[in-house]
Amino acid sequence: MKRILFPNGTYNDIPLIESAHKLGLYVITSGNDPHGAGHAYGDEYCRCDFSDKEAMLKLAKEKQIDYVCSCGNDLTAITASYIAEKLKLPGHDTYAVSRKFHEKDEFKKVVEELGLTSPRSALYSNERDALNYVLTATLPQIIKPVDLGGGKGISVVRERDEGTAAVRNAFHKSKNKHIVIEDYINGTQHGFICYIMNHKVVFDYSTNDYSYLNPFMVWIGTGYPATGYESVRDQIISDVEKMAEKLGMADGFLTIQYMMHHGKAYYLETMRRCLGNFHFKCISRDIGINLYDLFIRTECGLDCSDLIDSIRYSGLKSGFLGIYADRNGVFEGVEYNKQFEKSIFDQMMLCSKGYKIEDYLGDKLGMVWFSFENDDERKQFIENRKHLFTVKLSSD
Repeated sequence: MKRILFPNGTYNDIPLIESAHKLGLYVITSGNDPHGAGHAYGDEYCRCDFSDKEAMLKLAKEKQIDYVCSCGNDLTAITASYIAEKLKLPGHDTYAVSRKFHEKDEFKKVVEELGLTSPRSALYSNERDALNYVLTATLPQIIKPVDLGGGKGISVVRERDEGTAAVRNAFHKSKNKHIVIEDYINGTQHGFICYIMNHKVVFDYSTNDYSYLNPFMVWIGTGYPATGYESVRDQIISDVEKMAEKLGMADGFLTIQYMMHHGKAYYLETMRRCLGNFHFKCISRDIGINLYDLFIRTECGLDCSDLIDSIRYSGLKSGFLGIYADRNGVFEGVEYNKQFEKSIFDQMMLCSKGYKIEDYLGDKLGMVWFSFENDDERKQFIENRKHLFTVKLSSD
């Protein structure tokens, strides 16, 4: 039986593990958290820090793996590419190319080299230089660690006296102590998801992305097509194919987070890993194939042309919604707006009654997935998105 290594084993990895089992693979999960929900779905758990690429490579050699999966985390994607390159496994970019898509400073270099549309930015590994820049730059500026996702360590500096704390926070959060400072663009946020084959985009999808109390974490993603997508689709696809050719990208998925500003798409971040929030579940519903199956087959270097040829847009507009409280407290339950509840096709709670919420801005309590049959339903949802549910709390 052939073996596949998952550098992590969170709940986000569960559908990938299930797809690996469909191929008859023996699944080894890893990561520092032995309580990760995905481990129970694998065949073996080996504790190892997925950010330590040398330790993970040693584990891969010991377990004599045949494939490696990048999972749903930027660091696991980089580690997976490193292992694949060292062991000559199929289905992945080189380690150097993977870093370009999962580290914000490396992607900014690609943007500059290819002349792509993106906010003006500066990269720093020295705190004093970064502070000096913030003191003279045109405000507002957004400050980010280069190597973290989920909005961790990100701040917007609108006043000079906010700069010092923002820079120090970003350096503190960054694992490799590199940050990026870029012009803050006021626009609407979107996602572009595509599949690349032989350096050409053979499938594309777009979303409207929304934040709530935490402005740097996508709270809601709604399905195809994103508002204004028709006007920038050709631009984005052309730029992606330019990157694919220039960097020699492997076949597979690419996601770009972008801002629409004055009719143009400004690229913020990219990733080649599986998306969080079980977003592939939503997209799969809209296009008629299982994207988790496609992802695993791709990362194993298997032929995927039959799945690509089977894509058919259903007309559904599906999306995800993360459940967050608006303050700290003890979780008692969730109550949904009745109008919205009828559109939910699946849900998952990540905590139970009595759970103590201590970081409401980052503490995801659960997720729901929904579908709309037409633009009017989606429009109504978007207009009422802050009133779709109520998290019931007690103070102790």
